[in-house]
Amino acid sequence: MIPALFKSLCPNCGGDISSDRLFRGLPCERCLPRDIKREELCSALDRGALADLCEVERATAEWENFFREKVGSEPWSLQRSWAKKVFLGRSFALLAPTGVGKTTFGVLMASFLARKGRKSYIILPTRLLLDQVGKRLLEAGVPEDELLVAGAT
Repeated sequence: MIPALFKSLCPNCGGDISSDRLFRGLPCERCLPRDIKREELCSALDRGALADLCEVERATAEWENFFREKVGSEPWSLQRSWAKKVFLGRSFALLAPTGVGKTTFGVLMASFLARKGRKSYIILPTRLLLDQVGKRLLEAGVPEDELLVAGAT
């Protein structure tokens, strides 16, 4: 392979990077001066876009463990992608068919975030579903004094 230097293409800082580092999935030498294995990348980075991505991956893994503990099974890939959107700070709506796991995801994510001192809003279409979700939040460990349920009468 003929080595090349790519201007402004480091995926972490936007600086210059060699073709060898890109090929190995590593950021430029300025971001990561020592040579490491790709599996060790997240523990070696402390700044930049890749470090932020590693933090999202860590939070997602922690949420998946929480999900397994509460549900007894793995989250579906769609639920994993929703979790990553939450940890990236993106605003989105859950629009999916019945039985996909929207309510389970909402309840467990709200409970997970409550343990971290964060707040969540869950907007539901019916009073019946509102009551069910309120009970599930309590079962998932959200303290009753932190649960505000408001609905149309």
